[in-house]
Amino acid sequence: MNSQYLITLSFVLLTLVLPLSSATNSFESYDTKKFPALYVFGDSLIDCGNNNHLPSGGADYLPYGIDFMGGNKPTGRATNGKTVADFLAMHLGLPFVRPYLDLTNHQRNKISTGINYASGGSGILPDTNNVTSLTLDKQIKFFHSTVKHNLHKVFKEKEEIEMHLSESLFFVSTGVNDYFHNGTFRGNKNLALFLLNEFTLRIQRIYNLGARKFLVNNIPPAGCFPSKAIRARPRGKCDEKINKAISFYNRRLPEVLHELQSKLPGFSFVHADLFGFLKGVRETGKSYGIVETWKPCCPNTIYGDLKCHPNTVPCPNRDTHLFWDEHPTQIVNQIYAWLCFNEGTICKSWGLKLIYHA
Repeated sequence: MNSQYLITLSFVLLTLVLPLSSATNSFESYDTKKFPALYVFGDSLIDCGNNNHLPSGGADYLPYGIDFMGGNKPTGRATNGKTVADFLAMHLGLPFVRPYLDLTNHQRNKISTGINYASGGSGILPDTNNVTSLTLDKQIKFFHSTVKHNLHKVFKEKEEIEMHLSESLFFVSTGVNDYFHNGTFRGNKNLALFLLNEFTLRIQRIYNLGARKFLVNNIPPAGCFPSKAIRARPRGKCDEKINKAISFYNRRLPEVLHELQSKLPGFSFVHADLFGFLKGVRETGKSYGIVETWKPCCPNTIYGDLKCHPNTVPCPNRDTHLFWDEHPTQIVNQIYAWLCFNEGTICKSWGLKLIYHA
């Protein structure tokens, strides 16, 4: 992307979509019936409250959620406002997808617009933070329960359920937590290949339950997270050893998705380059009005444990920061969604259309 394009995009964002405190959609959907539902699987990037119901807890305290819909209250999202999944739902003309653990079984029996199973700390592997989060296997198990027990209360015929699932969108964003064990990075090519194989098996399981249309994030550049950048030399630079290891997984991910498409009838997907996007914002952040590209907003300091503790005072202007804590700020999630769903610059589609035109 050239600088003139970024300046133009910034102007569009500033004039059209930056009033984040309002309840209006930032993206206009021209075909709200294209995807009847959104089902979400993954980690804290898109968890909207499942971890609040786990003993380990989640982002259930202020200042998390300080900018969410002007409510100034925590929602379980690991950011100051909306996640990428929220912006995706808005783009599709769907309501925000509620967390599975926040719903009673009676409520699950009535929902036909999707459910969020994502859990902060989870990964692809069943032993990744399996005590403190919902593993991807557990998330798929919950989805299986949704298909077998809850959707039958909404749709009377088996064919209706099959049609609903085949037309719905399945958003999957996971993998970064598998690279860390007790906070220590453990990445190499063998791990990447193992993760890709395990990821393939789990996508197939979701497919076997009726899913056909997938939006898949690659793994973000964990070496650029504030907790890693502060230890780099010079301070603030990314730890490229970590990023290089993650890049091996990311380079192979589109190939794996193509392989699935070649053998699974009806399988289509959009591949989203979260890694490249976040790296790009670090380099061109000023073009978006983002002047702080590595220090966290919460806490508003680079000293201490860099964790966003209850009632911590965050940075006053969240729209100038790339990172909220270890996660992107709401404005970064919004820019990401714009580039993916409206511009198509970081999301590549194979048989699945997410970009709408009037």
